[in-house]
Amino acid sequence: MLRLNQVKPTVMEFTTFTKADDITDEDFISLVMKFESDYLKNQSGLIFHCLVRNLKGEYANLLFAEDMQSITNIENGFSSSDTAKEFMKSIKPQTVKIHYHNILKDNFKIPEIFSCFEHGTFSPKDNSDFFEANLLSVSEQIENTHLNTFENTLSHFIGKIDNETYSEITFGKTLGGTKEICYGYFNNESGMKMMSMCDPETMDLGFWYLIA
Repeated sequence: MLRLNQVKPTVMEFTTFTKADDITDEDFISLVMKFESDYLKNQSGLIFHCLVRNLKGEYANLLFAEDMQSITNIENGFSSSDTAKEFMKSIKPQTVKIHYHNILKDNFKIPEIFSCFEHGTFSPKDNSDFFEANLLSVSEQIENTHLNTFENTLSHFIGKIDNETYSEITFGKTLGGTKEICYGYFNNESGMKMMSMCDPETMDLGFWYLIA
């Protein structure tokens, strides 16, 4: 895990992938840590990076940056870094999926310590001019009436991936606690209101835990 500063992030990159078959988990984790120390820590605009994993055995890079240009510059520099190229060779390219989240919460702060987070994406049922404002209002209600009533909850925000796709991110202290709280939306009025705003066929929910 790499934290370079306390600057407010405006964008989060979440890239999921499967490691190559010929590399062990132990060697892969060591390679990611070398990728952090040799390459990422020297990148302007980078705020935070960590490696996470889900219960399916898939890995993901979680990265926060000052702006989208910083992420673009980091990615463009891969070709000139031996460590970055070695990291790219260690994953199966056909499994890579990248999400760029524009953070729609002015006071969002990356938690100092967390062990897991929920990554959800969805499209609105009604993509009207008022959807985003309504979504952010309901999100604040969920924080006040549900998420922030639990000690396990550390941070939360709504993100925007593109004009048709939004995201909800929740950081927690434990994987089990975070899953239980997020599924508790079914018993919360504001949680049900948010779900009623989303197209159920587009909803994708996953839980990831910290590795390095």
